[in-house]
Amino acid sequence: MKKKVLVLGKGYVGGYLLANLEKNPAIDVDAFSKAELDYTDEYYLRDLIDEHRYDYLINAQGFTGRPNVDQAEEMKEDCWKYNVQVPLMFSNVCKDLGDLGVTPIHISSGCIFTGYDKAWSEIDEPNYGVFNPDASFYSTSKHAFESVNDFGITIRIRMPFCDILHDRSYLTKIYKYDNLIQAVNSKTYIPELVDFIECLIEDGRTGTDTVHLCNPEPLDTGSVIDIMREFELENLNWKFVDFEELGCKANRSNCTLDTTKVKEEYGYTLSTEREALQKSLAAITAT
Repeated sequence: MKKKVLVLGKGYVGGYLLANLEKNPAIDVDAFSKAELDYTDEYYLRDLIDEHRYDYLINAQGFTGRPNVDQAEEMKEDCWKYNVQVPLMFSNVCKDLGDLGVTPIHISSGCIFTGYDKAWSEIDEPNYGVFNPDASFYSTSKHAFESVNDFGITIRIRMPFCDILHDRSYLTKIYKYDNLIQAVNSKTYIPELVDFIECLIEDGRTGTDTVHLCNPEPLDTGSVIDIMREFELENLNWKFVDFEELGCKANRSNCTLDTTKVKEEYGYTLSTEREALQKSLAAITAT
């Protein structure tokens, strides 16, 4: 029997999920943007899930800000609504409809950590969120949701990139930015995120858990642009500056995430970050 999946949000990650999940003959997927369906209406959402008997609800919506998370400092109410209240409602609806067996999968963020004391694991207490006055409001909202949510599978990603120069892709941003910051950060290759979610659905994974889905062996910015140059994708105005020179309204998280769990407990092997970047750039430059 096909697994029935509801994807809420058709932005960068949600759109990528839909395009790939609908190719899978073992999955029957519906996806809605907020313009197509007011998924913030709890009662309408309950009726929709009850009518279609979904096995999974994938929360791919959220406030990220344009052009970046600085916008969250100006639009705190919207950020809080879509990053805390709405996903918590999704979890509660799925929990309340327990007899249907619908499991929420939340696409979250690893930006709730900062610093290089260690590669942060799923069991570590976030240090860049609710209890850190220096945290961006975006990171605070992401941590706030996780601190109160107690149902479903939460997948933390960071700095996502894919096989096209999408405006939300890390590689597109790096390519277009003249001023760069030299830092090591975990990143997520979206095709492997989608593949991992497909595996969760096909395997019938349920329950409550948190997993980091980032490519292992993270690289610094200088190494990333070296790889980009190998594929003749270069901005001739690139230069490295201090963060303070950028004039950002919010601080940024810089950290690496431990990815041991996804391999040892889920049996899923990710490409190294270098391998993933090479796959991505090969696809981008082939078009």
